[in-house]
Amino acid sequence: MKICSPLAIIALALPALPMSASADVEEEIQWGVEAVTGYRSDYIYRGFQLSESTLDFQLEAEFALNNKLSLNIGGWYATETGTGDFDETAGFLHLRHQTTEHLTLGISGVYRDFNNSIFQEGVDVGAFATWHFCRDFGITLGGSYDTGAEGWYGHLETNWTKPLNDKTFFSLKTGVSAVDDYYARDGFNDVYGRASLTYNISDTVSITPFVGGSALLDNDDLGGDHAFGGIWFEVRF
Repeated sequence: MKICSPLAIIALALPALPMSASADVEEEIQWGVEAVTGYRSDYIYRGFQLSESTLDFQLEAEFALNNKLSLNIGGWYATETGTGDFDETAGFLHLRHQTTEHLTLGISGVYRDFNNSIFQEGVDVGAFATWHFCRDFGITLGGSYDTGAEGWYGHLETNWTKPLNDKTFFSLKTGVSAVDDYYARDGFNDVYGRASLTYNISDTVSITPFVGGSALLDNDDLGGDHAFGGIWFEVRF
């Protein structure tokens, strides 16, 4: 695949480790684990503000089933700090297939349980397709059905990465979303973006400050436009 920038892309991919006593399986299936803890000034999800200052922790395992197929399994817990009493517990599964050099297809399932939130407990099931123009730029089209909302959510999103040196890289995500009967919203939902700067302290430890925002489109919820900032601390095993 063509590389957009003259520099090599710094990978945050999980380290490949054998997971079975069988020699044949060890050659075909590799895995790694990543733990992430972070803080954000506002928790914005799909254009909705779920809480203000929030701490969260996520644990994820990635399995490379073969050179084209990968499986990610994990979960997270988020809780509002200060005077808020919001919290969320979730688990997820993502299956990705590198169909061609430029195209990745995937399916996902996410279970979420909320306390003190307008969002309801449920399962979000979806599919997505990503077209990789090069190793550091791609566009993703995705859609899902949320049983808690009893509605549909779709998005068109771009992701771009720029290495700054051998330890640091910049990432930018932008997108636009649309909804159908999703917590009383319909039509175009929001435009959103997030910029982050990752510094690899070592081969297994990284720190990532980020800023982002969401602006509503057809929907006119009071206080619906939000800006936020935060930081992640990542450890890979």
